[in-house]
Parts: sequence; C-alpha cells; structure tokens
Amino acid sequence: MDSLKERFYRIYPDLKGNKAVESFMNRPEHQELLREFLTSPSASSEDCLNEAFKAHYFGIRFTSYVSSSLYFHSVNFDKKIRLHRGRQLLTLDQPLGGDEDGTFKDMIPGHGEPMPLPEQSLEESITDDSLLHAYRKLTDRQKEILDLAYVRELSDTEIAEILNISQQAVSKSHKKALAKLKDELRKEN
Repeated sequence: MDSLKERFYRIYPDLKGNKAVESFMNRPEHQELLREFLTSPSASSEDCLNEAFKAHYFGIRFTSYVSSSLYFHSVNFDKKIRLHRGRQLLTLDQPLGGDEDGTFKDMIPGHGEPMPLPEQSLEESITDDSLLHAYRKLTDRQKEILDLAYVRELSDTEIAEILNISQQAVSKSHKKALAKLKDELRKEN
C-alpha cells in the first residue's frame, strides 16, 4: 500500500497530509480503486475514484454536521431544563433568606423523640471578653446549636432531634456560627 500512496502523492503532491485523503486511502475498497487507477489510468477509473472520494468526503462532512448539531441541541436542551427548574422551585427548595443559610427542606424535623435541652449555656462558660462579645452577636439558633455541640457534646444528628430540624440545617448553622465568631475575633485583633 505504501508504494500506492507514494505513487499517488507523486502525481498529486498537493494532497499529501490531507486527512480526508489519508482516511480515504486507508479503506481496502478504496485501495483497490486507487490501484486500478494507478496501474491503468483511464477516464472511467478516474471517475470511479472521484465518485468514491466524493461519497467518502460527504460521509465525513455529514458525520461532522450531525455531531455538532447534536452537541448544540444538547447544550440548548440543558439550558432549557435548568431555566425551567429555576422557575419551578418547590416550596421546600426555596431559600430561607435572612441570616440562615439553607432551604425550607432543611427545616423538616428528623424522626424520634426530642431530647431535653441543656441547663448550662456556653455563654456562661466563656471567660474571654472578645469571644463573649462575638458570641453575643450570633442568632439565637446559632447560640443554641453551639451550646448543644460544645457544652453537651452532642452530634449534629442529636442536635437535629432536639431542635426538630434536619441534620443538614444544624451543620450549616454550626459552620456559619463558627465563621461569624472567627470574623468577629479577627476584627477585634
């Protein structure tokens, strides 16, 4: 086959390196047409070779068109679905807003009996004035979660049962409270 390619490229040097021509020559049925054209050049063998190449090139272009068309249709479909989902939020998926992060879904209580609340608070245990000042800036819910986590040493799941909210809501509030404390302490230093 290499000698066929070399002979072809000697006749048509400007086609060397063309990917469409290379892929055309790699197919066995096209190699036979090329051999026939090179061994006994005639108008009919040249026409057969040209027609086969036209069909091959059409296949390449058609495949490329279908591929890019599918890509752009899938991108547009994805955009349409995201837009629709953004417009049709369920009540539980809507953001809470305000100082609390999360959605109404996070406020759904877990199952089980509520646990008793602690008698001592974290506020009574804090001895550092700047930390106490930062702690007092937290929301009541954040204070309550920190009290349960650090005074009673409860897990987020146990806190969720006590407060009758989801574990995710506890985790988000806990992280937000710690970040707020950290920011307030940085401001003071």
